[in-house]
Amino acid sequence: MVFVVLRWHMMLIKIFIRLSLLYLMRSQILVVVLAICIIVPAGAGIQSVAFTQHTDIIDQVTVSMMEGYIQALQDIGPRVTGTSGTEEAARYITAHFQSLGLTVREDPWEYRDYEDVNIEAILPGVNRSSNRVFVICAHYDTVQGSPGADDDGSGTAAVMAAAQVLSQFQFQHTIKFVTFSGEEQGLLGSHEYARVANETGVNIVGVLNADMIGYTETEEGRTQIEIQETPESMWLTNVSIAFSQEYRESIDLQVVRDSAHPYSDHYSFIRYGFNATFFFEYEFNDYYHSPEDVIENMDLDYCTRVTRLMVGTLAELAELATGDWTPPYLRMDTPAPGRLYFRGQELIPLPFGTTVVVGGLTVTVYAGDNDTGMDRVEFYVDGVLQATDDQDPYQFVWDQPSLFRRTLEAQAYDRAGNRASVTSRIWTFIF
Repeated sequence: MVFVVLRWHMMLIKIFIRLSLLYLMRSQILVVVLAICIIVPAGAGIQSVAFTQHTDIIDQVTVSMMEGYIQALQDIGPRVTGTSGTEEAARYITAHFQSLGLTVREDPWEYRDYEDVNIEAILPGVNRSSNRVFVICAHYDTVQGSPGADDDGSGTAAVMAAAQVLSQFQFQHTIKFVTFSGEEQGLLGSHEYARVANETGVNIVGVLNADMIGYTETEEGRTQIEIQETPESMWLTNVSIAFSQEYRESIDLQVVRDSAHPYSDHYSFIRYGFNATFFFEYEFNDYYHSPEDVIENMDLDYCTRVTRLMVGTLAELAELATGDWTPPYLRMDTPAPGRLYFRGQELIPLPFGTTVVVGGLTVTVYAGDNDTGMDRVEFYVDGVLQATDDQDPYQFVWDQPSLFRRTLEAQAYDRAGNRASVTSRIWTFIF
């Protein structure tokens, strides 16, 4: 390390000699170059921060899709909380969410003698003024000895299908796809999730919980879905009812309302003051909590239609985003990282990604937008606006006196108001 630092100092001494010979600099430059010699090398680190009909959404949920998810979960075998069964299921669900490009978090929890993980995937809303969050959830654990195809492979499959379909679209508000463990031991995973959300102020506006949505016995049962609610969450059920009526051909379900009972994960959210509804098959599955809870004893068409209703309700709540919500492309061309600039000219590369500007510089960025087009680029130094340019090339003449390390930032806006930003940390010696 000492050798590297010595080489760094020798290089800067050579820079001084070259500058003196080429430009016959005044005595002030000696002070500048000597000041550069004491700079601690650091990377500049430029970083870019940088209505389809609902039938087109819900009809993507198919019987074969649901069958694939449920069969994969059933093949794992019993998924008892705290065992290798839930570990394998968690890996499967996590990998699915990650394959969709979602932000995925395994959320560990402990309660009394139990510990396991919840899995959360996030589809961020594009409306920057909204902190609303909508949740679709289910539990992926089972009781001992049961493969849990309906309880609750069906609900977990609904969450996975919702993620697969909705991740292709943009929504105004954030959607979270969550699967819980510990449900069979007393709603443990969802209790901890809702508790933390309440304590940290997450603005969960509505929760749709799916638990056992894949069994029927009669023709009447095939066309009914029970939604449990509280007085505060009736508005969520109203959305589901309206959606089922609007898209009757794809869903073919009549909603039967019931008061919320405390035997599934929706109730954890209700306890902490969140609005939640519970989607539950109209005819109870007698194979529940037994080795016979397998896919062969399910009605996959019914499960698919219930999932379509949940996905459509969620899309309606989160509000499909139309128009231009994509930020413009932005790149800082000058100054580039790891360069020495003298009076606006790039001289030589510098090690460690350090950028040094001596005697002023014309800052230049490239910005573009393929949708509504570019509006302007704003230039900031240490958070203070210095200039605005609305013409390509987007530039700012940096000639104000400045010493030592500064943060240079460019912010690009398109005509729809979307913003992108790029920043660089720069050593400056501008007199």
